[in-house]
Amino acid sequence: MNRHRHLTLLAAPLLASSVVLAPALAAPAASAALPAAFCELVPGASGGQGGETSYDLRLSGFAPGQSVTIDGPRTNLRTRVDDQGSFDKQDVRYGKYSVSSKGGRIGCATPPREKHDGGSGKQKVQVTKVEVLTLTKSGTVVDCTKPVKAAFDGKITAVGKGDVRYFWTFASSNDRIGEGTVTFALGTTQSHSLLKVVELVSSNGNLVTTFVTLHVPSANMTERSEDVSLTCAPQQ
Repeated sequence: MNRHRHLTLLAAPLLASSVVLAPALAAPAASAALPAAFCELVPGASGGQGGETSYDLRLSGFAPGQSVTIDGPRTNLRTRVDDQGSFDKQDVRYGKYSVSSKGGRIGCATPPREKHDGGSGKQKVQVTKVEVLTLTKSGTVVDCTKPVKAAFDGKITAVGKGDVRYFWTFASSNDRIGEGTVTFALGTTQSHSLLKVVELVSSNGNLVTTFVTLHVPSANMTERSEDVSLTCAPQQ
């Protein structure tokens, strides 16, 4: 009788201990919840062709590395998001998009379409000023046994969004010595600087005076720099 009672008392703490531990084993701590998946269509940073607005598609909040399928205008793309659960696709068509994944399908937020010029061919960006500064000081004495160069700083100021083409000419020549495109993306007044370096040619030991001209054809604007003339150092 005493022995049976002793065994019963020993078992009681063990049973109580198991009751305390059971909830911890049955319900481990939950991991942090993932942020809600989200998709949106946004105006792109650069203007599209003809001054029209370009659009980018942005995904976020997905499980890292998750496989997704993007459906939209002329689009059926299977891809994976990055380690941050994000994915960006630039220069997509405007329209309604959706994204399918293991969690189901979500629609992408779509902004109102930005108006353009209606196909008139005119740029939305308006050039307001063209400038050229001479960075190399005229009259500087240089070593003419080595290539001598002069530097100029062109600047195009415009308002609106779009691309502006430009080119340079050297002295009185009509031949282009450089050309390119600058993109105005802010929609407000903005300026772009364009560094131009040219090599000067000496004549009878003296460098000739020269200049450069910056041309912006779409605005029918040109700007000529000041003349620059460097002096050859006497040969020893």
